[in-house]
Amino acid sequence: MKLFGGFGSPFTRRVGTTLRLYGLDHEHIPLRGSVPEELEQLQKFNPLGRVPALETDDGRAIVDSAAILDYLDQLVGPEKSLTPPSGDARTEVMNIIGISAGAVEKSISCYYEEGVNAKRPPEMVFRPWVDRMYEQTKEGVEALDGMVKGPWMIGDQLTQADVSMVCFWDFIAMHRPASAPALNCPNLSALSERANAMPEFSETRPG
Repeated sequence: MKLFGGFGSPFTRRVGTTLRLYGLDHEHIPLRGSVPEELEQLQKFNPLGRVPALETDDGRAIVDSAAILDYLDQLVGPEKSLTPPSGDARTEVMNIIGISAGAVEKSISCYYEEGVNAKRPPEMVFRPWVDRMYEQTKEGVEALDGMVKGPWMIGDQLTQADVSMVCFWDFIAMHRPASAPALNCPNLSALSERANAMPEFSETRPG
């Protein structure tokens, strides 16, 4: 298999971390959609030119991290899958992923609105909208902080909720400007520290 996209993308990182946790052989190719030559290669696997994208061993192209994770879960089977196959545990994991994905998407939008990665001039930034996105990120992650049940999100066992949450939280914390409201998430910080002590997480952590 080949995974396309850099680990600066938290969505690519959660796929890369999951591949490692599953022990699946793969090649990582950190293509960037912002580089024309790399975009052309990426579009062979994702016409949208977005990351992540996965080329399977039989040559199929799968795009969007949720679809890729679903494929990997089926590949390893329900006994090894980090996403519970059914029941309340699956609903809980998927709910946590949904909230955390929403929070990081708000953070990514801010990442492209201002600072060194801004895609528009400062005078074109609509401040109330950006400030509201920072608030939504804060509301989301602080709610998730209160959902932590043990050493991992839903208790004693690591699940995809932890993989996604750590990858998303690390992006949010790394790119949160000092001007944004501070985040009070001691449980998520501890979760990140615990996970990143594992090579499967540390090997994909952006510098």
